[in-house]
Amino acid sequence: MRRLRVFASGVAALALAFLPTTATAAQELAADGEGASVAAYEIDKAKKGTPPSSGVICPPDIPGARVCFEPYGDKWWVKDTAADGASAVVTWRNYRNGSLYRSGQCENRMGSGTWGVCNKNYYEGSDLLFQIHVYDFSEGKEIRYSNVVGVRA
Repeated sequence: MRRLRVFASGVAALALAFLPTTATAAQELAADGEGASVAAYEIDKAKKGTPPSSGVICPPDIPGARVCFEPYGDKWWVKDTAADGASAVVTWRNYRNGSLYRSGQCENRMGSGTWGVCNKNYYEGSDLLFQIHVYDFSEGKEIRYSNVVGVRA
């Protein structure tokens, strides 16, 4: 019987170790999303726009697409650069404290030569990993994609 009590108290202590120590800690986790599960994948259709002439981060283009990130305002600028029937897309993953927090994509389906913008709102200082894609939505297939690029929001 003594072994059972010692075992049961050990299990209870282990379970308590994984719970927040106060109600306030639990409320803070829920309020700011820390430790919360990843939100649903976000799909945004770009709106027509013109990127600013400075203050944007633009990795090397891939044939058919150019993408820039504007940290001040958390905007994705996406341009279709080829009249090939495919679209330019940026996919992104947002990390907070090393854990995936949000993910999604911004699609420019407005045709060749057109800049589009998707306005997001990331936590300051969080990390973003993104890739540029050329995707043919009519065929349902990816044509090409870039290496992963990292920036800070």
